[in-house]
Amino acid sequence: MITLPEKIVFALVLIGSTAWFAWRIGVLVRLVRMGKPDPDDRLGNPLGRITDVLVDVFAQRRVFRKPVVGAFHLLIVWGFFIFAVNTVNHFAGAFLPGFDLFGNTRLSLWYAAVADVFAVLIIAGVLGLAFRRHVLRPASLTRPSAESVLVFTFIAGAMVAYLLDNAAHIALGMHARPEYHVVASLIAAGFAQWNDMLLRVVAHAAWWCDSITHLVLVALLFIPTKHLHLLAGPVNLVFRRTRPRGQLLQMDLEAEDAESFGVSKIEDYTWKQNLDLLSCIECGRCQDYCPTHNTAKPLSPKRLIIDLKHHLLKDGPALLKAKAAPKSGEEAAERPATAEMIGGVTDVDAIWACTTCASCVEHCPMGIEHIDKIVDMRRHLVLMEAQFPEQADGAFRNMETAGNPWGFAPTARAAWAQGLDVPLMADKKRADVLFWVGCSGSYDDRCKSISVAIVEILRAAGIDFAILGPEERCNCESARRLGNEYLYQTATREIVETLGKYEFKRILTACPHCFNTFANEYPAFGAKYDVVHHASFINELIAAGKLPLNGHDAGASTVAVHDSCYLARHNGIIDAPREALKAAGHALVSVPREGKKGFCCGAGGGRMWLEETLGERINSVRAKELAGTGAKTVATMCPFCMTMLVDGAKANGDGAAQTKDIAEIIAAALPGARA
Repeated sequence: MITLPEKIVFALVLIGSTAWFAWRIGVLVRLVRMGKPDPDDRLGNPLGRITDVLVDVFAQRRVFRKPVVGAFHLLIVWGFFIFAVNTVNHFAGAFLPGFDLFGNTRLSLWYAAVADVFAVLIIAGVLGLAFRRHVLRPASLTRPSAESVLVFTFIAGAMVAYLLDNAAHIALGMHARPEYHVVASLIAAGFAQWNDMLLRVVAHAAWWCDSITHLVLVALLFIPTKHLHLLAGPVNLVFRRTRPRGQLLQMDLEAEDAESFGVSKIEDYTWKQNLDLLSCIECGRCQDYCPTHNTAKPLSPKRLIIDLKHHLLKDGPALLKAKAAPKSGEEAAERPATAEMIGGVTDVDAIWACTTCASCVEHCPMGIEHIDKIVDMRRHLVLMEAQFPEQADGAFRNMETAGNPWGFAPTARAAWAQGLDVPLMADKKRADVLFWVGCSGSYDDRCKSISVAIVEILRAAGIDFAILGPEERCNCESARRLGNEYLYQTATREIVETLGKYEFKRILTACPHCFNTFANEYPAFGAKYDVVHHASFINELIAAGKLPLNGHDAGASTVAVHDSCYLARHNGIIDAPREALKAAGHALVSVPREGKKGFCCGAGGGRMWLEETLGERINSVRAKELAGTGAKTVATMCPFCMTMLVDGAKANGDGAAQTKDIAEIIAAALPGARA
């Protein structure tokens, strides 16, 4: 029992804490809402959203991608919900002695047993995470971290105080059914020789420690620290994106009220992007898998989000005050001076380093959308400041004037097909399959053979197809990801107009970037097509029995599959190429990083057209990793990957493994195939 003066003190502390919490929640909500409206559908399928969040929270689905860490987190998370009942009982019991949410029922007794066990499990979880952070010290975790020490101490301290409080009451004979407190009873046995006065002191001190630790823990959430993710994270997951991962949002370049394009100030982000920042757990998984961070580039996705979060928390309140509606007769306040976001809060080189490979997005347990934030800053630099890497300028001009990044003549676009009698859509007007060759497949000497191999496969399968030839132009996907939305939209309108002249059932692409563009981004422009990547199409043909694979090359080599980021992570196409290669009789060799954990080649996000001058070359790292598998052949499914891996192997001085596109491998297994 606590005395009346203590009750008064506790009541004042509780009221003050509650007021503090309410005020801080209000500030944080206003900081989130300071962002612009989000054009995404964030409320569709509410039942599905809530179900997913419940699975993510209660089963720690995303965190369990690292099983040991996930297990420790799971103990603490489950303990958090179990001890929510005890927290209510504890606080209410200060004013209503004997209060119990479950009343005098058997459920209350069973709850006591479960709570005792979980008090120990929570302590075990805390010790495990503390050991990892402060002894093992993985590079991905922020150090030093006094905040983590405080949180670990207070969580474990609250559990110890809970057990000591109950143990002291059991020793005093104040528990009617002490056997249900399975852990506290064991501790109470050690108090057998203590006198009542000392036991009451222990019980009293433990009660106050339990109370204070709970209040301090909640206060730490709202200062706020990274542990704000306990509240912001689940909310952020509720509003997760449902549009395809590979789809960037369309900019309205003709908006009359648009003062600028892209993002250069923190208030330019949407409310969801602000919520992303507050949800960051600072676990470092994004940078663990980031190809730029792993090759010593300036970009760390974790540091980017943390820096933006601190910027929002530091400068946001002043911006809110300035944006507040002026009182009658007052002028609106000018925007206060804040840190420059681009070049100040975020490093410009970091903005341009991103390959948009989506490793950060794939592995973030909080569902943070890193790529959109980076592309939005690129858009501002390109469209408003005309500031971008020098190499991008030539690519932009060539895409605009010649319809390809190299500036080759559009009339030479079908020169690769000379002597193959490949039909043109301009002549046929209609075909079952429109083969979109792409810029690399049309002009790049190494990638032309991929186009030839696809033609051989289409003919072997008896497919009615045609190409656009000189009418085809670059879709400027790279330009869009480099921030040149104007060039991309101009190219899109031209291509949609060209495609509208012909009849076809499907578009076949040999490039994951083209596939992603047609499949995921063109629908936003009112152009919906049935699009298939050649790896999936080849597997369909094999499964349908349309490709007799009994040529001389079948089974002749072991193959290591390099997954394109825009196939595997962005679009989930992983099994199709492997099934096709197995059907052709090839033995697949496991790669250390494959599937959705595959390592980028370094060419995505427009980086294909930029020099890689900082840190280690991404393609060299990946080529070395693939060569280390001992496979005779490295299979690719992307012309960018082909170029980067061939260059990487040359730079490494490794010519042991041949790099081939899946179409070349399958075409070589056809009867009568060219040697």
